[in-house]
Amino acid sequence: MKIIGLTRIRNESHIIADTLEHVQQLVDEIYIYDDCSTDDTVKICKKFPVKIIRNNTWEPNPGIRARLEGSQRNLLYHEAYRPNAWFYYFDADEFADFSGIDFSADAYRLRLYDYYITKDDINLNWKDRKWLGPEYRDILMLFKGHPDIQFKSRTPSLPYWFKVDRSGFVKHYGKAISVEEWEKTCQYYINHLNERGVKQRWAGRIGKAVHTHSDFGNELITWDDRVQKGVCLKNNMILI
Repeated sequence: MKIIGLTRIRNESHIIADTLEHVQQLVDEIYIYDDCSTDDTVKICKKFPVKIIRNNTWEPNPGIRARLEGSQRNLLYHEAYRPNAWFYYFDADEFADFSGIDFSADAYRLRLYDYYITKDDINLNWKDRKWLGPEYRDILMLFKGHPDIQFKSRTPSLPYWFKVDRSGFVKHYGKAISVEEWEKTCQYYINHLNERGVKQRWAGRIGKAVHTHSDFGNELITWDDRVQKGVCLKNNMILI
């Protein structure tokens, strides 16, 4: 059974090497859609056995960018499509654990948890963060390939007969890389997302990279506590 990794990225030079080293252990091939990176992201990616599609025109309009997220992912999927292959769609700041996935279903939602910077580990490498929020999102990330699958947003529209299961976990480090990257993330969401609630939420997070509680007000937990103390985020594709 072949698994093909897919990712859409932009300006991820600070993390992409670690990401690709990790994903190589999960998949057989990796396809990358680079959305006009202006740093060394592409140069770093070329050091790995990956296939890269490059977009050469950056779209600054938030509304158009929201639509492009689906169409660019769709283009990448159909470029990589192979009959009988599985596909794992990941972001550059996501590190998955496929333990427990037996591939008996047609697709899987993986349970994603956010890591945070705390005063105890602010000087450590982001991979050494200890604390995460108890909130999780179950995101469709692993699925059996089919020519009718389409992307209109982050997650694919599957054939109605697909059996979808929940298994596997994801460590999401996007909020835990560094104080500098936290501030860049705040500005990106403020400038490039249409949803009013999301823009306001991230505007309120400026200067608050170091956490004592999660962004949703809950006490932080360790990775080992995620099952016992996990809390499902409702409407999970919006609450970021």
